Amino acid sequence: MAPHIGTEEFFEALTNLLSTTTQKAHGSVSLTQKPLVDPVTNGPPSILIRASDGNTSAPRVKKDGKIVKGSNPKVTRVKFSTVVPADGIEAFYTRYAEVCKAGMTGMKKRDRKRKAKGKGGAKAAKA
Repeated sequence: MAPHIGTEEFFEALTNLLSTTTQKAHGSVSLTQKPLVDPVTNGPPSILIRASDGNTSAPRVKKDGKIVKGSNPKVTRVKFSTVVPADGIEAFYTRYAEVCKAGMTGMKKRDRKRKAKGKGGAKAAKA
């Protein structure tokens, strides 16, 4: 796995990833986070933040270096991560929220129409 990048580089890469996904008018961006507990310090945990373009057809490589069957070697997957120390979490999340909100401008609103029920559905119960 690639080493973690700094927070400024992370924000630049995340901005680029969100803008390219918006320009393509399709695709997804996966953002995950988890605490990194250091058993030596016993202090508040650092946070590992990961971002990916969600490209599931990209080649997956096993630990021995072989490509998993069924994956497309021509497609690349964008993945990057950063570690945020416990004392900088609040400032990080403030900027993180701004970058994410700015990158979501091209999103479509979810269609919340209900599908019509067949025989014995909601209409039949009212009668």
